[in-house]
Amino acid sequence: MTPKTPQNIPADELIDDLHPARFLKVTDLLDRWKVRDMIVTISRMTREPTTPNPADIDPETKKPRVVVQPVLYFATRAGGEFPRGYLVSAKADTESLKSATGARTVGELGGRKIRIVVGEHRRKAVLRIDPQPVKEK
Repeated sequence: MTPKTPQNIPADELIDDLHPARFLKVTDLLDRWKVRDMIVTISRMTREPTTPNPADIDPETKKPRVVVQPVLYFATRAGGEFPRGYLVSAKADTESLKSATGARTVGELGGRKIRIVVGEHRRKAVLRIDPQPVKEK
């Protein structure tokens, strides 16, 4: 087997992209798009296995505990879907999602717009869903 030739990394590539995240992060808004909030259109919602705390060991499997959590995905302007979803891990996000969209069921979320904002939790920057409905222009 021949070793691969080293490849230069583009100078403008974000360091966070060296090991891409599975879910949308604060740095996506602040560093990638240079905004503190953005309006997105929901394309779908899934339930996905996550490991919220790698130190939380399941006594039966002796591995980090896996929790299935809801994830929102968003449409892009080009007609596709942004590859990383928004992890709806906080009860506050569920309440904000209902308030922002007026939806009662997951099926009603597709095509609805929400605003994702950079907030704070325990003095750390976090992503949150703005509970205010997005006003259409």
